[in-house]
Amino acid sequence: MWVRVHRIELSPNCSLSPGTALVAFGTIAAASLFMALVFTMQGYWPVLPFAGLELAALGWAFWLTRRRARIREYVLFDDARVVVEKRGRRGDTRRIEFPRHWVRVRLEPAPRRHHPSRLLIGASGRHCEIGRFLSEDDRHSLRERLAELLAAPPANGRKPGTL
Repeated sequence: MWVRVHRIELSPNCSLSPGTALVAFGTIAAASLFMALVFTMQGYWPVLPFAGLELAALGWAFWLTRRRARIREYVLFDDARVVVEKRGRRGDTRRIEFPRHWVRVRLEPAPRRHHPSRLLIGASGRHCEIGRFLSEDDRHSLRERLAELLAAPPANGRKPGTL
């Protein structure tokens, strides 16, 4: 007897790899420092500290982007359970399991206009939000895909939780 397992991995859209981010920052820093040094040599020395501040802010923004890229969410479905595992920016991991036959997925509308909706998965009064970093369209597509997986019968032909 085999068990069918589905795994969905969610991550933020971060198109810069660590190497690409370093090259981009280096290129921008070189151009900015070159121009600041040209102005400094012409007697406009206040340009140099501002160029340094600008590069510090840009470096911080690149660092935040790379840190956000480490976020991962996994939703695992097997015949008996649904497991949601979240890996945060700092490497911390949270895991919650639900019995598959009780799991519900709902998309809560935004409380205010121009705010994102919330995609919740849970059972028996417990729930967790998934896909906070997804776009509205992606959140709707994910809800439909999760509903399809929950509606699919188990691989062994029995209802989940029965022997």
